Amino acid sequence: MEIEHDQSIEAMDTQEVEIITSDLQNQQQQQLNKLHLPTSQLPNENGNIPPQQLLADTTSPYTNEQEMTSVDDPKDDQFRSEATFSYTVEDILQLKQQQLSPPVYVRMLPWKIMVIPNERALGFFLQCNGENESPTWSCNAIAELRLKCHKQDAPPFTRARIKHLFYSKENDYGYSNFITWTELQEAEKCYIHNGAITLEVHVVADAPHGVLWDSKKHTGYVGLKNQGATCYMNSLLQTLYFTNQLRRAVYKIPTEADDSAKSVGLSLQRVFHDLQFGDRPVGTKKLTKSFGWETLDSFMQHDVQEFLRVLLDKLESKMKGTCLEGTIPGLFEGKMSSYIKCKNVDYNSTRYETFYDIQLNIKDKKNIYDSFKDYIASETLEGDNKYDAGVHGLQEASKGVIFTAFPPVLHLHLMRFQYDPITDSSIKYNDRFEFYDRINLDEYLAEKEKTPAEYVLHAVLVHSGDNHGGHYVVFINPKADGKWFKFDDDVVSSCRRIEAIEQNYGGNDDEISFHAKCSNAYMLVYIRKSELERVLSEIPENEIPSELVERLELEKRIEMARRKERSEANLYVSIHVILEEYFEGQQKRRLFDLDKVHQRLFKLKQTQTVEEMMDAFVKSFGVPKDRMRVWIMFAAQPQKFLYFDFQREGLRPIEQIATAQKPWVIFLQLASPLVPGRPLPPFDPKQEVLLFFKYYDACNKRLNYIGCSQQPLTRRLSELVLDVNTHLGFEPDTELTVFDECNDKKITNINETLENVLYLHQDNLQGYILIFEKEHVDVKLDLPTVEDYFLDLVYRVEITFCDKCNPNEPEIVLELSNRYNYDQMAQAVAERLNTDPNKLQFFMCVSSYKEAPGNAVPYTFKGTVKDLVAYCKQSASKKLFYQRLSLSIHELDNKKQFKCIWVSNDLKEEKELVLYPNKNENVKGLLDEAAKKIQFAENSRKKLRLLKVANHKIATIFKEDTPLEALQKTNETLTAQSAQKTFRIEEVPAEDMQLAENEVLVPVAHYSKEIYNSFGVPFLIKAKHNEPYGALKQRIQKRLNVPDKEWENFKFAVISMGHPNEVNDNTPVDTEIYRSWTNAHLPYFGLDHINKSRKRTSLNFSEKAIKIYN
Repeated sequence: MEIEHDQSIEAMDTQEVEIITSDLQNQQQQQLNKLHLPTSQLPNENGNIPPQQLLADTTSPYTNEQEMTSVDDPKDDQFRSEATFSYTVEDILQLKQQQLSPPVYVRMLPWKIMVIPNERALGFFLQCNGENESPTWSCNAIAELRLKCHKQDAPPFTRARIKHLFYSKENDYGYSNFITWTELQEAEKCYIHNGAITLEVHVVADAPHGVLWDSKKHTGYVGLKNQGATCYMNSLLQTLYFTNQLRRAVYKIPTEADDSAKSVGLSLQRVFHDLQFGDRPVGTKKLTKSFGWETLDSFMQHDVQEFLRVLLDKLESKMKGTCLEGTIPGLFEGKMSSYIKCKNVDYNSTRYETFYDIQLNIKDKKNIYDSFKDYIASETLEGDNKYDAGVHGLQEASKGVIFTAFPPVLHLHLMRFQYDPITDSSIKYNDRFEFYDRINLDEYLAEKEKTPAEYVLHAVLVHSGDNHGGHYVVFINPKADGKWFKFDDDVVSSCRRIEAIEQNYGGNDDEISFHAKCSNAYMLVYIRKSELERVLSEIPENEIPSELVERLELEKRIEMARRKERSEANLYVSIHVILEEYFEGQQKRRLFDLDKVHQRLFKLKQTQTVEEMMDAFVKSFGVPKDRMRVWIMFAAQPQKFLYFDFQREGLRPIEQIATAQKPWVIFLQLASPLVPGRPLPPFDPKQEVLLFFKYYDACNKRLNYIGCSQQPLTRRLSELVLDVNTHLGFEPDTELTVFDECNDKKITNINETLENVLYLHQDNLQGYILIFEKEHVDVKLDLPTVEDYFLDLVYRVEITFCDKCNPNEPEIVLELSNRYNYDQMAQAVAERLNTDPNKLQFFMCVSSYKEAPGNAVPYTFKGTVKDLVAYCKQSASKKLFYQRLSLSIHELDNKKQFKCIWVSNDLKEEKELVLYPNKNENVKGLLDEAAKKIQFAENSRKKLRLLKVANHKIATIFKEDTPLEALQKTNETLTAQSAQKTFRIEEVPAEDMQLAENEVLVPVAHYSKEIYNSFGVPFLIKAKHNEPYGALKQRIQKRLNVPDKEWENFKFAVISMGHPNEVNDNTPVDTEIYRSWTNAHLPYFGLDHINKSRKRTSLNFSEKAIKIYN
C-alpha cells in the first residue's frame, strides 16, 4: 500500500480527487489533505471503456439516509448492494500501525475499514477484497466515510463521498489525511470516548466482474457473454427476451428442418431458452455465426437501432406464411401521417406511414414530452418556399406529421449521435434529457384511440463513451412492477430505480454515481399499460414446442459429451488405423498421403491393454485376430513400419508401449478374403521382409497397387516376377523390370536374392516398395518408364481455378504438369466442369501481390502452365481464373466483350452483364444483346438505354446509332468499371419514351456538403421548361421513396461549370442549361444530404453496415 505524504499542494491532475466545498474557512485545511490515489488504470474489460477517475463532491445524490438504504437487504445477505458498518478503534492516541476491521460482505466481496496513522493526521480508507490477488476481479463502488460523534444528536464528521473502481492493484481507497490529530482531540467535538473512536462506512457497490457472481441465484436471471464488442447486441437481446410475447412467437418459429449452424430462428430460440432455463451466462457465438458474421464482426460495434431493425426484419421474414405472420407488426408497428395543409385554399395532401421505432431529438430538449412536441411541430411553407398546390398554384401551407396509432411496445431512440457539419463527423450529445417511468402520449395523436396511450417504462438501454465506441448496458423492469435489474453482459444485479432512470438522464450534474458523464440513456422501451398483461404474460415450459425442447436438449447432451471428451483427452490415446485398401488410389510416391487418406479412429484409455485394443479391432472389422497383423508406422522415416507382436504384448497397458508417433498410426494387415479361414503365417523380422508391389501402366500413365506380401530374404527377385505376371494375367515369360522406389533406382540383376538387392535396415524397419513394369514399351509414349513418370511428378503443380464471374462458385483444384500447353490445361479443366473446352476463357493473376483476375489468356498462347502461374504468390497455392462463355472462344475474334452494369427501375438492384456484340456493332445492337439477358416485367415496353457514369454522376446518354468503336479503342475490352467510369444499361421508363420540345431529361446526382463528395446511384428524371423546381423535387422524392421527415434535411442545387447554384421551390427550370453539355463540365441537379452508406449513426465512419446473411 502506498500513502502520499503531506507536502505543498500542486495543481491536481485527472488522477487526483477534486475537493469541492462551500466552507471557505476549511478550504486551506482540506488542501493539505490528499487522498490515497490510484497510480495506474484498470485495463478494459468486456468492451467497457475505463470509467472516469474518482470524483468527490459534498453534494449527495440521495436526499436522506432512508433513500440510500431503500433496498431492504438482510444483514446476512452477501449479495446485497449496500451496507452500513462501523469499527471501534481502541486507544486511538496510542495507535502506531495500520488496523483492519472484520469483513462485511457486500456483492459477495469482503469490505473492511482500514485505519492508518501518520504524523499529522489519521488516514481512513475502505478496502475491498484485499486478500484476493487475482488480476481479473473488479468492483465499482460509492462510499461515505464517517467519524461518529458521541454527543447526542450531533452529526458525524465526514468528507466528500468517494467513488472508485476497486481491483487487485487498487483494492483500497480513501483519505490519507481524513482528520488531523489536533481536530480529533478537540474536547467539544466529542469524537473520542474512553480513548476510542468509532469509524463508520456506508458503501453502495455495483455488481462485481471477474468473480463467481451467481446472477441466477441473486436475481433469477442470467446474462450474455461478450464476444469482444457485442455488448450492444447483448443489451438489445435482453430487451427482446423480456418482451415475452415476442419470445413466445420466436419459440414457435418452425425450425425443425433448419441447418443448426445457419438458422437465425433456431439460434435465437436457443439463446432465449438458455436465458429462461439456464443457470450460467449464455454464449452468443452460434447466434452471430448464424447471422453469417465473421469473427471480425464480433469485435466491431454497430448501431443499436440499425441492428434492431435488421433483426426484426429477419424475424418477420421467418414468420411469413406461418400462423405467426403479423406478430412483429402487431407488437412494434405504429402509424403516422405526413400532411401538407394549405392555409388559404381547400387543398390538403396526406400520406400514411408505419414505423417500428421513433427517433427523438434531444438537443436543447428538457424531457421526453418536449421531444414529442418537436416531432409533431408543423412547419410553415411561405415566401420562396411556398407549396405547389397544382391548379391552385403556389400557396402558403403548414407541413408536418401526426401520430395516428401507437404500438403495444414503443421503441424510442434518443438521437444522442448526430452528424456535425463543422467537424464533418458524428458526435455524441451528453445533454441532460429527462424521461419518466410512466408517460401519456394522447396529446400527440390525431384522434384518441380506444385505450389511453399510457405507457410504462420497461427498459433503458445506456451507452457509455463517445461516437468512436464505448460500452452498452441495459436496465430492465421485467414485470413492469418497479423492480429494476441491471444487465451488464454476463453480470446481472438488482438496482434501485434512481440508478435505472434519474442517473441516466445525462448532463453535467455534480452528483456522484456509477455512471460517468458520458453515460446516458440511448434507447427507451415502453409498454402500453393496457397491453401489459398480454405482452408480459409468463411463458411456462409446456407452452414451448416439445420438438424444439427435445432438439435443444439433444444439442446440450452432445455438447456435454464433447466437453467431457476434451477434458478427458489426456486419459485416452488416439489410434489411427489404415487398411491396405487405402493404398489403391495413390498415384505418387509412397503408399498413401497421411493428410488425405481415410483413417479409422479408435480412442482407447491409456490403461487399457493391447488385448483390449485388438478386441476393438475384431469388433470393428469383423476379422479374427489370427487373420490380423499390426504394423506401427515409424515417425522418423516416412511410411516405414515396425512389426508389433500383439500376442506377446497382449497384457501390457497401451501407455507402456513405446512409440514416437503421437497419435498412433497403425497399418492393420488383414488376410485376403480370397482364402477364407486361413490365418496369417507368423512373421520373423530377422528372416523375412514385408514388401509392397505396384505396377506402372505406361499407356495410361498410371500406378496400380498390386498388394503386399511377406517374403523370405533368400528368395530371388526373378521368382517374384513370375508371381506378378500370374497376378496381372500376363504370360509367364513376360519380361518385367523392377524399380526400387524406396532407394529410387532400377534393379539391374533380378536373379539376386532380396537380401542382396534391398538395403535392409538394421532396426528391422519394413515397408519396401517394388514397382514392376514391362521391359519393352513404345518409346513414343509420353512417359514410357516409371522413372519418367516420377520425373514428371516433379513438374506437377497444384492449381486452383476460380470462377471469375461467380466468386461463390466452389473452387476447382487440379494437379497439372507445369509443362502442359494451353489446350491440355483447357481440356483438364473442361473435364472437371463437364463442359466444352472451347467455351472456357482463362485469366492470369494481376500480380504476385494481388490474387485478382488480370489479363485474359489468348487461346493461341504458346507458353506452358508454368508461364501462366509465374505471377502467383510463391508461398501460396497457384491460382488461375476462368469464365464460361456462351459462344466458342474462337468466335471472340469477331466479337467485342462488353461489360456493363444493369440497374433496376427502383435503383436498388445492380447486376453485371457480360455481352459479346460484333466489333462493328453500334449501341442499338448492344442493347438488343442485353435485352436477351434481362427479365422484364409483363407490361414492360422493353426499351433500353446506355449511359456512362463517372464518379457517381451521369456523364453521357449514348444515342443508338453510336458505334461501339467510339466508346473505347477497338483492341480494348469494354469494362464495367474503369477509372471510376461505368457503362450502365437501364430500362427507359414509360414517361421518358416521348419528350416534347420543352422537355428534357435532367441528370440527378447525390453529394454530401461538397460537390466532389458524390455518392450513390445517379439517375435521370424528366423536367419541363419553366416548371417550378418544387414540382421536380416532388417527383424526385417519389422516385427515391424518401420519407418527408428525412426529405426536410435535403438541400438542392444546379451544378453547372463545377459550381453549385442553389434553387428554391419557386425557381423555374431552365432546360437550356441541361441541353448545353460539354465534355469539360456536365450540368446536373444535385441532392445535398448525408451519405448514410458511409457514415454510421453513432460510431466511427469506418464501420460497415449491419447485415444478417442467412
